[in-house]
Amino acid sequence: MKWIGLAILLAAIAPLANWLRQNPEKSPVFWSILGFLPFALSFLHLNMAFISWLSWPGHVKGAEFSVVDALAIALYLSTPRSGHPFPFRLAFGFYILVTVLSCVSSAEPTAALFYSWQLCRIFFVCVVVAQGCADQRVPIAILKGMAAGLIFEAIIATWQRLALGVVQAPGTMYQQNLLGMIVHFVDIPVFALLLSGPLSRLLTGAVPAGLALSVLTGSRATLALSLVGYALTFLLSSLRGWTPRKRKFLFSGLAALIVIVPVALLSLDKRFESQADSIAIDYDERAAFEKSAQLMLSDNPLGQGANHYVIAANLGGYNQRAGVAWSTTSEGAHVHNVYFLVAAETGYAGLIAFLILLLRPFLVAMLCGSAHPGDRRGDLLIGLGVALLTIYVHNFFEWIFVLEETQYMFAIDVGLIAGLATELGYWSRSTSTVHYLSKASRGSDRIEPTRSLYDHQLVNEP
Repeated sequence: MKWIGLAILLAAIAPLANWLRQNPEKSPVFWSILGFLPFALSFLHLNMAFISWLSWPGHVKGAEFSVVDALAIALYLSTPRSGHPFPFRLAFGFYILVTVLSCVSSAEPTAALFYSWQLCRIFFVCVVVAQGCADQRVPIAILKGMAAGLIFEAIIATWQRLALGVVQAPGTMYQQNLLGMIVHFVDIPVFALLLSGPLSRLLTGAVPAGLALSVLTGSRATLALSLVGYALTFLLSSLRGWTPRKRKFLFSGLAALIVIVPVALLSLDKRFESQADSIAIDYDERAAFEKSAQLMLSDNPLGQGANHYVIAANLGGYNQRAGVAWSTTSEGAHVHNVYFLVAAETGYAGLIAFLILLLRPFLVAMLCGSAHPGDRRGDLLIGLGVALLTIYVHNFFEWIFVLEETQYMFAIDVGLIAGLATELGYWSRSTSTVHYLSKASRGSDRIEPTRSLYDHQLVNEP
């Protein structure tokens, strides 16, 4: 059955690409779908695999191919080439190469390559999004899809909390911490745009949806970092220029805190009450996992192999030496810190490559965004940069950044940074914005000469 589904998915790529080439005015709908799909991957089972190892305890369980990948290929084939090489290709290539080389020291080389294949898929989505940004409609179309996904998750999580009594609502994700991290990829960039000017109702709705999810997940890190991310975004936006709109948001935000903080504290109280009987006071599981990862790295500076943490921790006796409590959940868990996880699996070289991959787009977003104070694309870049920074701090408390749902969101945000920075001339003195609109769509939009297509799309309802 899986091969039939995979064959249908692959067969649909060429017809869709051909249809999009003939109907370029319809493409924003599919870019929005691309932004929404990471929220539906697990819920709708949109993954298939050429090789499937469901019993493998690592974070990637096969050589997978998803609907996101198929749609990205179709969009790539239907979009004219921008003429600009993808700016972060060396950073991606370095990290992918390190994961491939980690096969040498791994117990099961094929499993290590599963993660390398996932990174290649993520890299491709980055390239596609960056290329698509040559059309000014695309960044906002993607954001609208992501906003729709966040609002959908907020509705599901609210139902889980109120109707089912779930203390830590996971939405459609397999656990609440994954949902909590994904929130940062969307709500902070949209908040940056909201501070800079009016938005459509769909985009505006992403901000309260993100705040609600930060509370409903019952995650201390998610809630604290969301508030810090909002505050930092507001500060940086204010430095770009103080407006009556930002003053209004300041007072509205302070009023919202009066409501959010008590509700959040009540949510956290319920969480800890439900866990009180199962937690040993003198046992710090996070510290034990980190010690296990340190022991792995000490024994093998080249790493235990990508996608191999759980196998190495148990078969190598590292969990036992580190004092990890013996239980099914603990023995099968990853270290709750993605930097320790990457170092343990791919060694010092892998950690360096991973940090380069993270820091490169963050710096571009902040530098390019700051250099364009009068352009709302600059505001979006600042929001994307703060979102990445928030996620990088969150990574100190979670390992889930290596899951494909999180990495797809990372790919989209990084692709937006690459595409927007290219269009703003970050790597050259000239810009090359292209509008892929049919004659009919040009006439129907009726955009004032002083108002860019980009600004029009921000307030235009889908």
